[in-house]
Amino acid sequence: MLVVLFHIPIYHSLKGADAFVNLQFCVDMFFALSGFVLCHAYGHRLNDGREGLRFAWMRFARLWPLHMVMLALFVAIELAKLVFMRADGSLALDSQPFGSGHSPWELVTNILFLQSFNLHSGLSWNGPAWSAAVEFYVSLLFAAVIVLFPRFRREIFLGLCLAAGWQLFERSPGTLFVSSDWGMLRAIFSFFAGALAYDMRTHSNGKLETPNMLEAWSVLLFTAFVLTTPQGGLQYAFPVLAVIVIYVFSFDQGRISALMRSRALQLLGLWSYSIYMVHIFVFQIAKMAVSYIGHKTQLDLVGWHNNEKLVLLGTPEQAVWFAFILSVVLVVPVAALTWRWIEKPAMDAARRGVKVRALVRRMLGPARAFARVFGGGARPVRASAANN
Repeated sequence: MLVVLFHIPIYHSLKGADAFVNLQFCVDMFFALSGFVLCHAYGHRLNDGREGLRFAWMRFARLWPLHMVMLALFVAIELAKLVFMRADGSLALDSQPFGSGHSPWELVTNILFLQSFNLHSGLSWNGPAWSAAVEFYVSLLFAAVIVLFPRFRREIFLGLCLAAGWQLFERSPGTLFVSSDWGMLRAIFSFFAGALAYDMRTHSNGKLETPNMLEAWSVLLFTAFVLTTPQGGLQYAFPVLAVIVIYVFSFDQGRISALMRSRALQLLGLWSYSIYMVHIFVFQIAKMAVSYIGHKTQLDLVGWHNNEKLVLLGTPEQAVWFAFILSVVLVVPVAALTWRWIEKPAMDAARRGVKVRALVRRMLGPARAFARVFGGGARPVRASAANN
C-alpha cells in the first residue's frame, strides 16, 4: 500500500520529500521477500528439469495474465483519448494517444516482459509492472541454479547478489532506484539477498530468545533507514536491512507478527499483486474524470508539479489525508475483484491445465519429426528421458 500512496496523483505536502521518495525501498523489499518465499516453497522441490518447467509455468500463470489484462485496459485508455480528442479538441490531455511511454513498440516489450532491459528511456504503459517483469526472469534464474547446481546454490546466490549489487553501483552510484534501465540488476541484488535470508533461517535453532524486542527493533531500524537515508551509496545497504527484517519476522513469534496475522492484513497480502498492478490504471481513470469535470466546470481541479498532472484537494497538508484514504478506497476493492476474477482463476487453470510431461512432449515434437525424416526411422527421444 505504501507504493500505492507513492503513486497516487494528488498534490500533497509529502510530494518530493526525501523520506517520501524512499518509499521506493518497498520494491526492493518485495524482491527480497520473493527470494525468501520462493526459496521456502521450491528450494527442495526443484529436483529435475521437469520440476523446473512446472515452476516456470506456474510463475508465468501467476504474473502474466493480470499483466495482460491491465495492458489491454491501458490500450483502451489510449483509444479513448483518440475519441475524446475528436469529440472535444479543447480538452487538454496528459499525453498524446500512443505517444512516448505508450507506443506500439513499448507495448510489444511489455507483452514479452522486456520493458526493463534498457530498451526504453523510461517506464512505459503500466509503469509498476516493470518489477513483476524482472521478478519473473530472476525467478527463472533462481530455478536454474537450484536444478543445475543444488550443492552450490548458497555460494551462487551470494555471488549473484554481490555481483549484481556491484554492477548496479558501477552504473548508478547516485541511486538504487532504477527501473527501466537496470531494473534486472536491482531485482537480482535484493532477490538473492532474500534467498540467503532463507538459508540463514534453515540453519537457525528455530526460536528467537527475545522476539518482541527484535521485531520492534527491526521495525524501528527499517523506519529510520527509510526516513533518513539520502540518495547515494548508502541506499545499497538496504538488502542487508531486508535480510535482517525478513529473518526476524520469519520466526513469527512476536506481537507484531501476531498483528500481521489479522484478517485485514492477510487479505491485503493475498491481494497485494493485484493492488500493485491495478493502482496506476485506477488512478489514471480517476484523474481523467477529475480533469474532464474541471474542464467542463471551469474549476481548477488539477495542476502540474514536476511535469506531472496532479489532482488538487484542499491544502497540501489536508491532501495528505485524502491521499491515504483514497489509496485504500479506490484501489483495494478493484484489486479484490481482479484477484477473484483474474489472478485466482489463472492460477487454478495452470494447476489443472497442461501437464509438464505433455508440455515436454509438445516441445520435443519437432525433434521427433526431424528424427523420423532424417534418422531412418530411429526411435524418437522419450519425454521422460529428456527430464533425466
